[in-house]
Amino acid sequence: MKKIRRRRQLRGGLCVVCLLTLNMTLASCGDFLKEVSQDEFEPKTSSSFQELMNGEGYINSSTDPITYMMDDDVQGCKGSKWSETLSARQSIFEWQPDYWQVENDCSTIFDNIKNSYRNLYKTIAACNIIIENLPGSEGTQSQKDITMAEAKTMRAFYYWRLVNTYALPYNDRQTSPETNLGVPLITESEVMDVGTPRATVAEVYRQIVQDIEDACRLYGDDTTDRGIYRINYTSAHLLASRIYLFMEQWDKVLEHANKALATAPPLVSLKNYNLDNAMSPTNGVISKRFPETIFICGMKAMSGDFSLTGTPFGVSKELANLYDTMDRRMNIYLVASGYDYYPYRIPKNCADEHEFTWRTAELYLNRAEAYLNLWRNGDGNAAQKALDDLNTLRESRYRTYKNVELTNIDDLQELLRAERRRELCFEGFRFFDLKRYGMPSIEHVLVAESGARTRFVLEERDPMYCVPFPDNALDHNENLVQNPLCNHRTGTAL
Repeated sequence: MKKIRRRRQLRGGLCVVCLLTLNMTLASCGDFLKEVSQDEFEPKTSSSFQELMNGEGYINSSTDPITYMMDDDVQGCKGSKWSETLSARQSIFEWQPDYWQVENDCSTIFDNIKNSYRNLYKTIAACNIIIENLPGSEGTQSQKDITMAEAKTMRAFYYWRLVNTYALPYNDRQTSPETNLGVPLITESEVMDVGTPRATVAEVYRQIVQDIEDACRLYGDDTTDRGIYRINYTSAHLLASRIYLFMEQWDKVLEHANKALATAPPLVSLKNYNLDNAMSPTNGVISKRFPETIFICGMKAMSGDFSLTGTPFGVSKELANLYDTMDRRMNIYLVASGYDYYPYRIPKNCADEHEFTWRTAELYLNRAEAYLNLWRNGDGNAAQKALDDLNTLRESRYRTYKNVELTNIDDLQELLRAERRRELCFEGFRFFDLKRYGMPSIEHVLVAESGARTRFVLEERDPMYCVPFPDNALDHNENLVQNPLCNHRTGTAL
């Protein structure tokens, strides 16, 4: 049995002290890692590695979702309060290049949720340990296959988030993923002396694809429901459809979306769905109690540390105006507050919110977009299939609904993008979608305590579409190349 050695070196911008802390944490989760000496742990059984996956391979805290504050679904409003935390969040709302240092200097933001880069590599480290060492453990092959599938799915997900946060999109029309820098690609548990340089976007995606395809193969026809806190057949195929969507491999989107939809829970009809508490529901859309939920992980994001309610950052009117009077998502996803200082509450992000909640609705949107683009590429039968998926989703969201009939491909794309925005708002998609749509210019207006209004602009293809790496990642990895930085933004008084 191979032993996992703890070393002090640094890799990929992740301080290996994090890995040492991880190992010490793992030792407290059970006896599945036997301490051999101060610097070695010996893995034992496949069930021990499943414990490791449950405890450290899944995100169990907020990963500091900075991109929630960077898209056009958030807008400034006259908040009821300013605090040290909110003043630090202001820097990312304004798309300032030194956002990380401002946040790091803020004593009221907990250290364990400050750094999404570090937090994601920490969970990747656990997945790497499992993937590398699980095959030699004691246990049945079926047990090993399921645990391996979970670890590979989550590693694919973590790298998908990293590369879409810190790099240009895979489908960028003006550059190539083969030459664009992505993120450090770390797939082994043993830590080397030298910091890992950034792999290209294409290299990162090749690893993501390999992991998710391996996971889907390992599940095979095993559609066992192991609960929404663990990856299973359905959630693995859902993630695969998302990955291929961002790569614009439309046939692969269909392949995996179809498999996921065959076993996914049905869409929830919002006509008869009621929240259990208007102010702080426990059965909101981003929760384990929403019947459409396939998989959840992570802790509160927009209703927690990134709370918008009563703060100077709120729901944009542009987003709210996308919902018409018959759309039940208004009052279940968003609701008018009746207060000037924050126009809308977000019951979607409820008291039982989890940062990452994968739902059936995404599968219909992914498949509809694939059909739309197959129509664009000459498949005349795909147009109606795209409309059918959109109408199926929309019919479940409206009080009364009449199917949309469109014959213009650009109109259908506009409807699809608006529907994706309405349905997936505040679930971590919008900033990534803006990137793959071409990185358009958007604006934020900050409203100061005095009521003064200042406009900040994220220009088309702005450098901040590739979030700068935090300073501590650069300090710990001399081979990590920083993204191009914009100048400090001063804003324009309105």
